[in-house]
Amino acid sequence: MNALRVRRMIAEEVRQLFRDPKTKRIIFAAPIIQLLAFGYAVNTDVRNVATAVVDHDRSIESRLLLDAFTASGYFRVVETSDRTAAIGEALDHGRAVIGIEIPPGYAADLKAGRAPAVQLLADGTNSNTATVAQGYAGEIVQAYGGRLAASAGIRPATVEIRTRAWFNPSLESRVYNVPAVIGVIVLMMCLMLTALGIVREREVGTLEQLLVSPLSPGELILGKTIHVAGIAMLQITHVTTVALLWFGIPITGSSPTLFVAAVLFILA
Repeated sequence: MNALRVRRMIAEEVRQLFRDPKTKRIIFAAPIIQLLAFGYAVNTDVRNVATAVVDHDRSIESRLLLDAFTASGYFRVVETSDRTAAIGEALDHGRAVIGIEIPPGYAADLKAGRAPAVQLLADGTNSNTATVAQGYAGEIVQAYGGRLAASAGIRPATVEIRTRAWFNPSLESRVYNVPAVIGVIVLMMCLMLTALGIVREREVGTLEQLLVSPLSPGELILGKTIHVAGIAMLQITHVTTVALLWFGIPITGSSPTLFVAAVLFILA
């Protein structure tokens, strides 16, 4: 293997890449477009979920429970009714995603020390929204019940289960999606730019010249891939910087480890 021939071919490939305006747009514009798309357009956060309410009790306690839902910012009451069937109708017609039904005697059960039942119905056509909304509702009811127990002087249970997300504790979708763009960009760019380099040789009619040139197969592969690996590492640095400065994505791990893993991924 001749290092001089490999260097000459890498230099020729770099000139060809940056000579083509379309390729320059792919290298520099496509990663930013992907980053913005994943950061803003692909959003799985659950806020202001349309909620239908049927309150049969109509007491101060039931209104306080509904206030706890709306004050959280996760739920927005769009429809109220006295009929139980109204929740099913709102869910079927897409007017609401969550339905809350408070039965009669809710306040009386609270005052008597009994555990009242509150029904929560979710539209399962969007499983992610339904699951997250149910989780929020469970936390709200648990916190509201704890406040009621404390105000009544009831000692809370000695065993309590708490679920905590160590990474991305606020469960913001962009904190998951934006870092994933790094892997997507490395995968797509390495494959696409290398493929474009081969296709370009076929288009301009120089592939046959490469086949009869003194280049060995190993030199040809290195000449077509080394510069692409360098561009991929440059794009990782670019995208990571934008993710930190624009989206405020926290990096709590080791940056050198990230780049070493990226190099291994590119080699694969």
